Amino acid sequence: MKFIKTHFPVIASFIKTVIDSWRHQLSKVRIKRLLEEKDEICIEIGAGDKKGKEGWITIDVAKDCDIFWDLRKGLPFPDRSILKIYSSHFFEHLSFNETQKFLDDCLRVLVPYGTFSICVPNARIYIQAYLNPDSLGKNQFFNYKSAYNNTTKIDYVNYTAYMDGHHKYMFDEENLLHILQAKGFKNVRLRDFDPELDIKERDFESIYAEAEK
Repeated sequence: MKFIKTHFPVIASFIKTVIDSWRHQLSKVRIKRLLEEKDEICIEIGAGDKKGKEGWITIDVAKDCDIFWDLRKGLPFPDRSILKIYSSHFFEHLSFNETQKFLDDCLRVLVPYGTFSICVPNARIYIQAYLNPDSLGKNQFFNYKSAYNNTTKIDYVNYTAYMDGHHKYMFDEENLLHILQAKGFKNVRLRDFDPELDIKERDFESIYAEAEK
């Protein structure tokens, strides 16, 4: 496949389209079975290439997750069918308008009083590092090296703001809560790190919040 990608990119693109379409169709079958067999469905969106644990169902465009799905198409579930939604370091990859649309879809699929739990990078710590470089510590915190140019202090901000083109929006504690409240979530509050869900290696830079429909 690597040879085809390099020497025949059009063919490689066609093959990928066919494979992705097949995976989407397979995912629809899995979702139908889930809805028939489970009374309470908990999904982790933008989960990456991993299987869900402890009853969680992972969703992403990754071949080893539970449900292969392009989340730009919305959530592939009917109204009021999901008990819990969890997201870790996904929403910073959406623009503000994309976030608004996606949160509408999250509210649509959640059951009444269903829970929404989110984790995003805290841009505040990188902005503070611009003002006081010692506040962030050594460069080992920049685990995505290609996004950190290490030229002048402004690169602390460039790192979290753009992430080499992968990030579209920055969060701090105040605006994360405001976005959820303004969208219509109830009982919106910050939460602590949850070792059952959250990534320990990213705890230093993360904000955690939860809310209800």
